[in-house]
Amino acid sequence: MLLEDVLKEYEYHCQARNFTKKTMTNKRQEYNQLKQFLETKRGITELESIYHQDLKSYIGSKQMSGLKPQSIHAIAKQIKAFFNWCVTEEFLKENPQY
Repeated sequence: MLLEDVLKEYEYHCQARNFTKKTMTNKRQEYNQLKQFLETKRGITELESIYHQDLKSYIGSKQMSGLKPQSIHAIAKQIKAFFNWCVTEEFLKENPQY
């Protein structure tokens, strides 16, 4: 399944859970950056093609960009939440945690 399609489904899920506008903006921004990174740097467009190393590389790129540790931790939590949801919704068999 295309990562872009699953991210849209997750956005609908988050809206249904009544997340605040600011939270939705932050999630949308982070997931767009993740999608862009995976597409341009790793050549990945399919959800099932994402592996532990891809997510580790993404977090590493965030660290190298100079973000503070608490910001990186928040990003990692958002990514973990998305992939846990993917497992719950049976888009993936397991979370490719980093």
